[in-house]
Amino acid sequence: MSRTLMFGFVCFNVVLATVTPVVAGHPPEEPDHGVNGSSFWDLWSGDEERQIADSDNVSAPRALRITTDVPLDKPPAAAETWNRRDIAEMPATDRSTAIHPTGATRTDGTYLKDVGVAIAGITPSTKALLSERQQPLYVPPNGTVFGTVDYRVAIPDETDTPTRRTEWNVTGHEVQSVTLLMDGEPVKNTTTDNVVRIAYRNQSKNATGSQSLTLRATATVQLMETVYREKTVCRPVNGNRTCRDWWTKHVETHNETVTVEQTRQVSVYNPELSGYRTTYPNGDTGVVVFRSHPWYGLHLPAGGIRGSWRFYVARDQQWDTLVETDEETTTTRHSPVHPVQVHAYPIRTETTQDAYRDITVLDSYGREFQAPDLSSSVALDSIQGTYVGSFGIAARAPSRDRDQSVRATGLVRGSQTRLSSDSTATIPVNKSEINLTIQNTTANTVTVEVTLKDAKTGVPIATVSRDGYIQLDGQRINTTANGTVQTTIPRQGDAITATYKPDDWWRTVPGYVSDSETVHVGGTVLRYVHLLFTLGVQVGTLLLAGFLIDRITGWGFWPPWRNL
Repeated sequence: MSRTLMFGFVCFNVVLATVTPVVAGHPPEEPDHGVNGSSFWDLWSGDEERQIADSDNVSAPRALRITTDVPLDKPPAAAETWNRRDIAEMPATDRSTAIHPTGATRTDGTYLKDVGVAIAGITPSTKALLSERQQPLYVPPNGTVFGTVDYRVAIPDETDTPTRRTEWNVTGHEVQSVTLLMDGEPVKNTTTDNVVRIAYRNQSKNATGSQSLTLRATATVQLMETVYREKTVCRPVNGNRTCRDWWTKHVETHNETVTVEQTRQVSVYNPELSGYRTTYPNGDTGVVVFRSHPWYGLHLPAGGIRGSWRFYVARDQQWDTLVETDEETTTTRHSPVHPVQVHAYPIRTETTQDAYRDITVLDSYGREFQAPDLSSSVALDSIQGTYVGSFGIAARAPSRDRDQSVRATGLVRGSQTRLSSDSTATIPVNKSEINLTIQNTTANTVTVEVTLKDAKTGVPIATVSRDGYIQLDGQRINTTANGTVQTTIPRQGDAITATYKPDDWWRTVPGYVSDSETVHVGGTVLRYVHLLFTLGVQVGTLLLAGFLIDRITGWGFWPPWRNL
């Protein structure tokens, strides 16, 4: 008895394993779908890392992919190329079989079963890991949605009795339509086979907020039911009642339509760009650029600035296996389709950027977020605690040629925007002129007067009514409406320095650059230099005259200090 039970248990498990085997998804081992070289290996962050045996002969890019993950400086075009061609690997089925990824949305009708739809990806797009709770999927106003649709037809059983017989025939079935909806409104309709490719254009509505992107599929089927019934008909013949059996035929058509949809929350990434521009007195360019979404960096003629974001690409694990159903069984198998998704994640706690040496980052702005934890399968260094996402950057750069263009790069590939004059305010930046005069001195104090004015127009600069200040030997003071201030400070040495430290040029019109002056307690440095120069010229003139006279007359008194 125990052997019989054990044998049954083993058979049951063999059958169960045959019906629902455990299938582990994995990407291809070699470049494919038009993605070559190192670009291919950049697509598989999140896969299992392992050590490479000394005997393994693998390329350097593949070895790097096997052992770790690498942060990317921009969303790779290879992700879009891969998804566009990879979706064509979805297996085709007949009317009796349906196949879907594990993440598909499915429903049943009377005759249509396992009607399902699955979104494979939106390209280009970037999932921004702002925080643990905020991880929007940014999509551009123009893009393409990939997916699959499938179903199977369940034909009712035929019946056959002595008096009644039924037959069923499928006269037609199809995916009637696939519709893409954005925020509940239809964007585009198409008829398709099991592979869906829908391009959408100019979707700028609700560009700053989350909205739903829905892939809606409708399948139809038509069946013909033929019913045969036996009927006995009796008639009088020559005075006798004669009965005969007849078969009647009745045909009925059955139509069914089933609609199923799958929705993803997206945010149309079309950031508005605004800011300020200026030209410094020495010809340098100053810009301040703000965007309505987190963004990646800034490009000026002198170079570029990179924000706090980096990127990686990982496959959608809901597509690792496919579920295949027919009338009797459900099986799983490895999926040949591996759509990938670009992710943006914060790599720095500040928005101080990696800038080229010719560019000075003056300030950066952003919203503070709690840094998210990356998936344990992603072998990348991430920050802990809070960080400031890149929303605005102020920079100064030397002018290069005539090209004064400023471009901002977003988190979604291709989302590059030029800073135009329509969205930019031009702010003048002038030179400032500071003068420092000693009014009175004692053994312990010095009374000075500081005058600050616009070096170009001569207009007094009143720091009391605008941001910025005068730093006088470590003390902060402000000039009044006439651009002057008189104050007494402790005497700490023979020299006093006053420096004008203006506020950021884009905060108050006009902006100014700094100026500084140093004086000695007994007078200005220039006064002493002038005195020394005057005395030096006079003494030098007398010595030269004596030398010439001695050479001409031969009196022999040169040099005059010879007999000392």
